[in-house]
Amino acid sequence: MPTEAQTGADNRGIRLAVGVAGNFALAILIGWPLATICTVFVVLFLQAPGPMPPVAIRTLFRHAVVFLVFSWLISSALSPYPVPFLMALALAVATSFYWSTKGAGMLSVVLALMAALMLPTLVLTSQDLALTLVIWIPLNLVFAWLWTVAMFKFYPPTPRGVAAATKPEAPHYDPNRLVLRMSLVTIPFAIYFYLIGSGALVTLLFVAILSQQLSTATAAGPTVAKNMLKANFIGGLVSIACYELTVIAPLMLTAFLVFAVAAFLLAYWFVSDRPDASMAGTALTTTVILFGGSIAPFGDDADVKMIDRLVQIGNALIFVLIAYIVVDAFFPLDPEKRKPRRRGLRSLLKRAKA
Repeated sequence: MPTEAQTGADNRGIRLAVGVAGNFALAILIGWPLATICTVFVVLFLQAPGPMPPVAIRTLFRHAVVFLVFSWLISSALSPYPVPFLMALALAVATSFYWSTKGAGMLSVVLALMAALMLPTLVLTSQDLALTLVIWIPLNLVFAWLWTVAMFKFYPPTPRGVAAATKPEAPHYDPNRLVLRMSLVTIPFAIYFYLIGSGALVTLLFVAILSQQLSTATAAGPTVAKNMLKANFIGGLVSIACYELTVIAPLMLTAFLVFAVAAFLLAYWFVSDRPDASMAGTALTTTVILFGGSIAPFGDDADVKMIDRLVQIGNALIFVLIAYIVVDAFFPLDPEKRKPRRRGLRSLLKRAKA
């Protein structure tokens, strides 16, 4: 008979697979607005060691409403005026980063960055489309939370599952310096993004998220970039496989079945003992976004979207890595590292004068 520890690993995997596949099918069948985003939230929630407490989801919902509504109002008012618009965008990005250094949760920070970067860009394109996001993203948060709470009831966590999902505490650095470093990487790219009128919103959000993730681990930047690109590439391949199988038998039932198989395979990877198991969540998110956006109506753009997404992510990774090389030269994470060089320069000048 399986032990409790084995059951814990199985619960984590089957909970992720059943929860994601079930939500994906249900949301599309009932025509839920922004169904793909809802399933992405489910993927994120189900990777946690336990269900999000009601107090936490209320706070997250409140943050989403405030951030998105405020961003929509300010962006709509300032959209005819480029300079104030960009100043407000830069201030919002810096504020989001500062908030992240004060212990804000990952999802809250992502929502803040979405409100600071993506929504203003959408307002410039269509205020109605931006308003749709303002209304339905908070509602999708609640719907995804209710679904994941049910999944944790059906497949409760066990000690091994909790221990496997627990991460070590991150080291502490000067918050002001972290905000400066992240802002110097993200804000110039956001301004450039606005000036050229690019529509690659994924790239813009990825730059912001990556600059936050690499702000304290720039030495590991190439490894993080490689792993993220690999995870997205695998997710893209899975989405293409799901799409091609659906085209063979163009039925909604086929789409749900092939996606369920993909979800179970990626969930098995997620709970495996492989060193790259942490990438499975990113791969599953990529599959949800690409396949979910291509099955209705059935079109031949899944492979194109995958290539575009990989190019966007690759561009974001390259930009962030190069930007941090420059930022590290002038504003290193540990200011003390520059002092020996200064003392060496002063001693050389003194010797030259002598």
